[in-house]
Amino acid sequence: MNLNKRKLLGHFFFWVIFFLFYISSSTSRESFTVNIETTLCKLPLLILAAYSFNYWQVPKYLNQKKYMAFTLSLAFTIGFLVVLFRIMGYYYLDQFCVDGPYPLLSFEDFPLYMLSFHFPGLIMYFHKVNREQQKEREQLYTLENEKVSTELKYLKAQLNPHFLFNTLNNLYSYVITKSPKAPNMVLQLSGILDYILYKSQQKQVSLAAEVKTIENYISLEKIKYGNRLKIDFDKEISKNTIQISPLLLLSMVENAFKHGVSGSIQKPEIRIQLRQFNSELDFSIWNTKTEDKSDNKTDAYKTGIGLINIKRQLDLIYSKKHELILQEAPTSFILRLNLKLT
Repeated sequence: MNLNKRKLLGHFFFWVIFFLFYISSSTSRESFTVNIETTLCKLPLLILAAYSFNYWQVPKYLNQKKYMAFTLSLAFTIGFLVVLFRIMGYYYLDQFCVDGPYPLLSFEDFPLYMLSFHFPGLIMYFHKVNREQQKEREQLYTLENEKVSTELKYLKAQLNPHFLFNTLNNLYSYVITKSPKAPNMVLQLSGILDYILYKSQQKQVSLAAEVKTIENYISLEKIKYGNRLKIDFDKEISKNTIQISPLLLLSMVENAFKHGVSGSIQKPEIRIQLRQFNSELDFSIWNTKTEDKSDNKTDAYKTGIGLINIKRQLDLIYSKKHELILQEAPTSFILRLNLKLT
């Protein structure tokens, strides 16, 4: 069934329900018959009032803030419908009236008629407004999701390209010298690229997949820095099926290497610890930093793109479900993250 047919059917049942509602108020057999006749006469006027209100007066006057024109048109419509109904009642319903002749004019019950004629139209109006507001909320929700999705893709794309450049340079040198390390480097780099280019497009990945990529990353960085760098990755995962947003932890590790293994640090060291129990994750990174203020990258780490990127991802994905703590000492820097993954 197409939209127009479904809409027409909806309007049809709306008026059937109102007709049944009006005639069901009868308390006796005689009044029931009169009520049916009265409602049949009144129903076309109710329909006229409802559609003129919702498809003429509201869009043309009320929505355009032409309040005087709206009031005058509404008063004219009500007056016209009331008089028309009195005339119909006088010439047609008089024979059914059990309490005497049906009066042509009766100002006594005008206020009641004024309200009753637009009662179905008002219900139709509020239903229409509610449906439009719901549609606007759905559109806003869709736009917000699209905005968040676009921003996350942009943030994920900011993983340091220098890492790839340096790794390829190292790989090239090992290939030239026919080092036995080259094949393993290719596999590790391939795993990282597959994760960044494809798996990271998913909203959630397994924590085990993120950890595996971090291990590949660390292995490649070890080749770059050799014995100069001391690194330790201590992990404890209690649930292999736990899910996490991709690249989040990897971005933190990448930043620790970028800011904690500078050339001026004689003995660079990075210590990474990951603990996952049920749906809670504790992740911390300790890295060395230079004591020389002129060569100190810690401030850049705390306020630069890397950490802003991480904070923004946490705010977008794990709002009110995370705690990020940064601690600085003269020769070291610590990042601690507590994350609730459900």
